[in-house]
Amino acid sequence: MIELENGILSIGMSKLDGSVISLRDLRSGVEYIAPESRSDAFRLETENGMSGAWSGFAYELRREAGRQECLLRWVCEAGPIVHAAIVLEDGSGAAEFRCRAEASEGISIVGLDYPIIPDLRNITEEGEDDYIAHSFATGIQVRNPLRHFAENGSGMRHMPYPESFSGASMQFFAYYGLGQGGLYFAALDHKGYAKWLNFYKNPAGWLEASFFHAVEEIEAGKGVCVTYPVVVQLLRGEGWHEAAELYKSWAKEQPWCAKGTLGERRDRDDETLYRWLYEEAGVATFGINAGYDRTAWLRKYHEHIGTPMFHILGPDWTHAPQTFGKGVPGGYDDWFPTRFNRSNLDYMRELGDKFAPFEFDYLFNFAGADGERGKAAAQKFPEQVKSIDAYRFPFLCPAAPYTRELHRRRDETLQLQDDVDAIYYDISANNILKVCLDGSHGHPVGAGRAITEAYRSNYAETKEAMIQAAGRYVPMGTEMMNEVFLRELDFYQARAGGQPAAPLEGYPFRELFKTGDAVLIPMFTYVYHEYGPVRMDGWGKLTEEIGDLFYYTVARTYLWGGLYELNYEYSPMEALDGTENRSDEHYADFEPRGYAFSEERARYVGMYAGLRTGAANKYLAYGTMLPPLPLDTGKVPLDTGKVPLDWFHYNHGIHSPEYNDSGSLAVERVVHAAWQYRDESIGLFFAGIGTGTERVNIRWEDIPGGEKVQEAVCRCYSAEAEYCAETVITAGDGFMLEIPPRSVVMLEIPLCRK
Repeated sequence: MIELENGILSIGMSKLDGSVISLRDLRSGVEYIAPESRSDAFRLETENGMSGAWSGFAYELRREAGRQECLLRWVCEAGPIVHAAIVLEDGSGAAEFRCRAEASEGISIVGLDYPIIPDLRNITEEGEDDYIAHSFATGIQVRNPLRHFAENGSGMRHMPYPESFSGASMQFFAYYGLGQGGLYFAALDHKGYAKWLNFYKNPAGWLEASFFHAVEEIEAGKGVCVTYPVVVQLLRGEGWHEAAELYKSWAKEQPWCAKGTLGERRDRDDETLYRWLYEEAGVATFGINAGYDRTAWLRKYHEHIGTPMFHILGPDWTHAPQTFGKGVPGGYDDWFPTRFNRSNLDYMRELGDKFAPFEFDYLFNFAGADGERGKAAAQKFPEQVKSIDAYRFPFLCPAAPYTRELHRRRDETLQLQDDVDAIYYDISANNILKVCLDGSHGHPVGAGRAITEAYRSNYAETKEAMIQAAGRYVPMGTEMMNEVFLRELDFYQARAGGQPAAPLEGYPFRELFKTGDAVLIPMFTYVYHEYGPVRMDGWGKLTEEIGDLFYYTVARTYLWGGLYELNYEYSPMEALDGTENRSDEHYADFEPRGYAFSEERARYVGMYAGLRTGAANKYLAYGTMLPPLPLDTGKVPLDTGKVPLDWFHYNHGIHSPEYNDSGSLAVERVVHAAWQYRDESIGLFFAGIGTGTERVNIRWEDIPGGEKVQEAVCRCYSAEAEYCAETVITAGDGFMLEIPPRSVVMLEIPLCRK
């Protein structure tokens, strides 16, 4: 065995083929790879397919002061030569992997899969406390993946929507056993090259981690050099926050965070910080018809919610139809003149609300206006796209000159003619595979950074044109989020927070969501919240019929720093006096429901909307997320357990398999989140979800910074009043919080300044 070890970490490679066969934490004695491991050392994809076969292998060990390096070289049967380097420095629990491939004459390289860390076994007994925490969507955690991932299944490989980095909004994941140890995997790439962050069950029945790097320029005889390292680092097994902290220490120094934190931007009165979205908007709506009068519903929402609202209007405002599954516009003349209902826009402005039009950003009707120019600008995908998605949509390539021209001109005109408050893009950069094989667009034939940069350039140029037209800053938002666009985007729509009563980005894990073996985790929020953008999530309705999971989803959305989204894309609005909007006025087919508007549920949302725009604004809009207190351990007992809440999912396409699905999900009776605002104060939040009073015991020493302060202020908020209690708690061994039914307690702790 070839071995690199430094007293902390040991990495063993086979002398026969260079494959990784051992990965040990020398301090704890944990060996992560199963004995007699057998796997490919690498996998090279050419136009002839994927293969790890080779005809010659050699390695070299280099040791110098404070550093060890293993150089590996494989001559592939088809001719290309693959090179890799593994570096381990003294005193480090992290290894760095690098790779490149030399092409041979007549061979086109498509991608390189390296490193491959195979045959990962259980860390805890029977895997019951093992977790994969992945930045798929914006963070999903699956318990006991060795049990729950299907052999040769997708697991977390070749992921579907949202594409980003093959489904991941960031470039890291972690496999850990609670209290036992674990492994952190990250690609430290600040340029946004296309890659797949894979974690799945391999043919041997064990778990496998790998990074597939797409080639930027596919050309016969041209190789690939991966310019960034992949890091594999030991963890202590303290939870997904441990890995997120490691990633955040790198991520906050990257170009996409260069504008600084939201607080810093507010201090310098940065015009790109759209403060209304952070400080005044208490709730969002999505998909209300743009072309029909919906002022009765807007009036009803405001009567009970009480804060300004942000409305992403439905797509039915364009000259040619823009619908879900029944057609989209083509070129410029298909978009104008617009068909906004002026009563809606006038009433929103009267209320102090803001709105953004919905656009299918890169979908194009090749039979519509500018059809021939559109066809020439069409995005060309490979036959094998490494995604569950089939990619049958008619996309425009973002780098094509026509696309760039249309993108800017369309939205500049929209701003001039309709004075929009913001712009929202669906089917855009965050959920389209970053690859195009048509070199006539002015980019290399391949996948990756050139496409990403074209999206960024289109965003930046279009935003600047809209700002010039408006004479003020115009926020820009998208469906889902990818870290590389933090500089350009101000808000995004997500849906995973409503699972299992929601569609789309969580669907590969839907059955595991139903059992609680898969859960949403706020990974993206934890890393990037204080840098923006605003998350809209929840997929809700103000009706009784959607079930009581509503209370949990609302609380979690707000306490995780987001805006709750009332969604009206695939089903009618709440019935007012027995009247609801009709399907023939909508952009997607739906069945009539007759579900009445619930004043009680509107007030519940209003409680959180008021908290976000009021006393908790500095935390939930501008703060840094902290690890929660350990409420569910014996160290700080929580005497509440879980509560089963029913749910009903009817707000989806009528032909989708999830339509009219229902069930019950056991969730925590208390939703808890911890935040810090600068070096000034800590905000701890506890929301009671059930119908009974909850009691939570807190130890002062577990509060971040608690040893430095003498007291905390406790306020309890309910849907019936701004707050129903305020108490000053002095420092001591511990205290008990009492949380009334469906209320939220905020515990605010001032920090001592040095």
